[in-house]
Amino acid sequence: MTWYKVLKDDVLKDGDLYKANIEGKEILIIKDGGSYYATSLYCTHEEYDLSEGFVDDHQLICPNHFATFNPGDGSVISPPESAGDIDPLSSYSVKVEKGEVLVEV
Repeated sequence: MTWYKVLKDDVLKDGDLYKANIEGKEILIIKDGGSYYATSLYCTHEEYDLSEGFVDDHQLICPNHFATFNPGDGSVISPPESAGDIDPLSSYSVKVEKGEVLVEV
């Protein structure tokens, strides 16, 4: 695994979502509570782009059918109503060094 610079630390505000492409892999960067998280970009329910979603009460919410995920580890908090179980998002390590946000992929 390799660490990749994704963006400057001061670019995102709390609650912002950022779509990144790292070595051909689409990643979602989430800033919540002053911390950064990185998950796969697409909802596991119907492959909807989560960068168009939102963060509420420290939960990542898909704007399509409102599947809810934990941004810290990608786990499913609640699937869409009557969708049954859905898979968690992939989760990636994030760190901030010298004003840069880095993701390990």
